Amino acid sequence: MDARHSKEAVSMKKQTLIKTLLAIAAGILMILISFTGFQTILPTGEAFMPLAGVIAVGIAVALGINIAFIVTLVSAIIMIVLGTADWVILVDFIVILIVVGLILRKQVPLSIDLNHSQLLWLAIFTGLVQLFFISIFYGLIGLVLTGTPTGGLTFVQLIIPNALLTGLLYGFLVAPISLICRWVARKALHIDNNHHNDSGNSAGDKQGGSIIVDLRSAKNKKDDK
Repeated sequence: MDARHSKEAVSMKKQTLIKTLLAIAAGILMILISFTGFQTILPTGEAFMPLAGVIAVGIAVALGINIAFIVTLVSAIIMIVLGTADWVILVDFIVILIVVGLILRKQVPLSIDLNHSQLLWLAIFTGLVQLFFISIFYGLIGLVLTGTPTGGLTFVQLIIPNALLTGLLYGFLVAPISLICRWVARKALHIDNNHHNDSGNSAGDKQGGSIIVDLRSAKNKKDDK
C-alpha cells in the first residue's frame, strides 16, 4: 500500500514538473510573439497588438485556466518591462482569459478529444471579443483623455485596423493553436486518450450517466403477476 502511494506521489510530482516546463515554454513563446505584433500610432503613443494572447488561450484549453492566468500575468509583466506591451495589453489578456474561462467553465481533461469544429466556436467568439473590446476600450481612453466624444471616435478610427486584424487572427489561429497545445501536453504527460475515454465513460455510466428504463419489460412483469 505504501509503495503504491509512493509511486503515485512520484507520478504526481513528475506531472507537475512537466506542466511547469510546458508553462515556462508557453510563456517564453508569448514573449517572443510580442516582438512581432502590429502596432498602431495613437496620439498617446503606440498601441500594441495582443497577438500573444492566442498562446494564452491555448494554455487555458490544454493546461487549465489557472495555469493560463499565472503564465499570462508573468509574461505580460515581462513584456511591459521589455517595452513590447503596455497595461492595455495586460487588461486585454485578462479579459480574454475570463471569457475563455466562462466558456470552458473548467479544464477539459486531456483524455477527451476536442475536434476542430468545437474549438472553432471558441475561436470565433474570442475574435469577436477582441474586435469589440479593443475598439471600445481605446474609444473610452480617447474619451477620457480628450474629454469629448469626437476624441473618442478619433481613437476608435485609428485603432480599427488593429482591432480587425486581431479579431481575424484570433478567429483563424485559436483553434489550431489550442489543438497543438493539447497535443503537446498529451504527449508530454503520456496520456492515452483512448484508455482514459473508456474508463471515463464507464465511470460516467456508473455515476453520472442517464438512467434508461425499459417500460415494455416493466409492463410484461406486471402482466405476469
